[in-house]
Amino acid sequence: MKNIKYIVLSLLLTLGACDNVDFGSTNENPNGAGEPYTADLMAGAMSRFSTLTGREYLMKPTLLIQYQTQVTYTDEMRYGEVASSWYSYYVQTLSNLQLVVDICSDPAKITPAVITQGNPTNQIAVSKIFQAVIFKRVTDTWGNIPYSEALKGLDLISPKYDTQEEIYKGLIASVKASRDMILTAEKGPIGDNIYGGDVVKWKKFANSLIMQMSLQLSKKYPTAGDYAATEFNAALNNAAGVITTVADEAWFTYTLDFQNPFVANRIPDYFLSKEFTDGLKGLGTTTNTTLDGRINVFARYPARDGVPYGYKNGSGAGKTGMSLKIWAATAPLPLMTAAYTYLNRAEAAALGWTTEVPATMLTSGIVASYATLDSHYATTISSGAAAYAAARVASIAGTVTARRVIAEEKWVALFPSGFDAWAEWRRTDFPVLFPATDYLNNGQIPRRYIYPTEESSLNAAAYATGVSTLSPATDNNTSKVWWDQ
Repeated sequence: MKNIKYIVLSLLLTLGACDNVDFGSTNENPNGAGEPYTADLMAGAMSRFSTLTGREYLMKPTLLIQYQTQVTYTDEMRYGEVASSWYSYYVQTLSNLQLVVDICSDPAKITPAVITQGNPTNQIAVSKIFQAVIFKRVTDTWGNIPYSEALKGLDLISPKYDTQEEIYKGLIASVKASRDMILTAEKGPIGDNIYGGDVVKWKKFANSLIMQMSLQLSKKYPTAGDYAATEFNAALNNAAGVITTVADEAWFTYTLDFQNPFVANRIPDYFLSKEFTDGLKGLGTTTNTTLDGRINVFARYPARDGVPYGYKNGSGAGKTGMSLKIWAATAPLPLMTAAYTYLNRAEAAALGWTTEVPATMLTSGIVASYATLDSHYATTISSGAAAYAAARVASIAGTVTARRVIAEEKWVALFPSGFDAWAEWRRTDFPVLFPATDYLNNGQIPRRYIYPTEESSLNAAAYATGVSTLSPATDNNTSKVWWDQ
């Protein structure tokens, strides 16, 4: 957290600290901004989050969930236990969004220039909803983390770690409040590079996000009437609606100057796993026995054969990798889709949380998944969606099987979003995945990242509280976070 403080200090200096001394014109930067530009702060945060790349911030979870496999540099795939940094989630992402909130919450700072960048209330709401997306990623990945004190500025050198229960309940409450404060008749933020300032869509996104977060607590609150089911139903039935169409989905878009984060990684180092391609072909350990047309979007070569997962020495000869429709500089990537929202509704129905029909929601989720791939990657697979969905519905036999089928379909529909898919797998234990054969840990698929190296020395007391709530209470990659226990 020490580095976060340095960034905050530099930002404060940039925004005009030390104004008690008059240095005349020598203290003026003729090329600097005259006042804070909230649109750039918001756009910068969204852009930074959507372009985070490399092993820790992008590729590792695609390996842990067995979307991809490695034939060189195989330590992540084999669960090497190393500390992982969360620096880029807090710095110029969460911190940028907090500056937007702080500026737009202070009447003295709401200048005409700020107002031209979108209604201040709407800027606050969108910033806080997107903060929830980031904080969810961080807590799902590590467990207890700095949350309530993380963005307080220089007064807190060693912020406490909030419990994951406190964080999730705080995030759900924050997203609800942000959704409800949105003024749909007023101008949306011009720094919004997800929906282009369309705050009606942000309200739908907020409800879909609440549903996702509520389901992530199903191990702790499993039954109808519990906290999670209550929040899920409130979001599902909110008058603003949820994401149900491709047009309402949230996607990151890229250009040659602002590139898809996969392209920063070496293509020869990664292949689709045999476990994933077998699942798409109706083979392997999943309940699917039907060829899934989405393999033609996901896989790079017609052979569509993946590399067996988890071996120190493997070969990618003649095997498929991620399609260049997805692994390309300007290819879009999903943030929240109609397919995922429908599949969350299917699972909630299977849990008895709602009166919706699991098979109906499952069908809608699969059809929507095919449709959004056609829409975003210029493919033509949707004609096979209904038949595939019917085959998957026919494989359901009882509540347990229904939840497994739904979880397997989430695994496919979330591709290539490794962090979300990994969180779903840890909660449901589906699809059935087997650990790497040549493992480097204790032979278990990791359930979390290890805390950043500096935390044990620079924030020792908070770090100790974070470790104490893991199961077992050790800072290892196989310990379980609260919602996974």
